[in-house]
Amino acid sequence: MADLPKRRLGKTGADVTILGFGAMELRGGPSGPEVTDEQAEMILNAVLDNGINFIDTSIDYGRSEELIGKYISHRRDEYFLASKCGCVIGGQQGKHIHRRTGTASTTWCLLRG
Repeated sequence: MADLPKRRLGKTGADVTILGFGAMELRGGPSGPEVTDEQAEMILNAVLDNGINFIDTSIDYGRSEELIGKYISHRRDEYFLASKCGCVIGGQQGKHIHRRTGTASTTWCLLRG
C-alpha cells in the first residue's frame, strides 16, 4: 500500500489522503462511459490497494454508491465515504434541498455503501 500524504478533515479528527477518488466515472451511461461490474470492482479495489482512503460519491453519480457497497463494503474500515445529500434526481436545482431530502439521501447512501 502506498504511503500517500494525508490531511486532517475539518474538525472530524480523520486523516484523509489528499488524493481522493471521485466515483462519478462509475456512473455509467448515458452521462458517462459504460463501466462493467468487473471493471468497477477492479477500479475500487485498486483505489484502496494504492492507499487512497477518501472516496467521493453522490446519488447523482448513477450506480456509484451501489458499486461501492457491492465491491468494497467488506473493506469499510479502510476508507472515508463522502456523499452529497439533498439531491433529488430530476429536481430543479436549488429548489429541492431541505432537511427531509438530506436525511433520506444520507440514510440511502449508508444503506448502499
